[in-house]
Amino acid sequence: MEEQQKVQNNMGEKDILEIFREIKEKIERITEEKNKLEMKHHEIEEQLKQVQQKEIELRDTIAKFAQKEAELNAQRINIEKKLNDINEKLEKLMKVQKELKEVWG
Repeated sequence: MEEQQKVQNNMGEKDILEIFREIKEKIERITEEKNKLEMKHHEIEEQLKQVQQKEIELRDTIAKFAQKEAELNAQRINIEKKLNDINEKLEKLMKVQKELKEVWG
C-alpha cells in the first residue's frame, strides 16, 4: 500500500511539475507577445507623431499659400482697375481724335 501511495505521490508530483512547466511556457509566450505589442505600440506612436508634425508643416504651408493668394488677388484687382482706367482714357482720346478729324477734315 505504501508502495502504491509513493507511486501516486510521484505521479502527482510529475503532474504538478508538468502543469508548472506548461504555465511557465504560457507566461513566457504571453510575455513575449506583450513585448512585441508594446514595441508595435511604440512604433505606431512614433509614426503618429511624425504624421502630426507633417500635418502642422502642411497647415503652415497652406496658410502661407493662402496669404500669397490674397496678396496676388489684391494685386490683380488693382491692375484690373488701372487697366479699366487706361481703357476709359484711351476711349476718350480716340473720341477726341475722331472729333478733331471731323473738324479738321
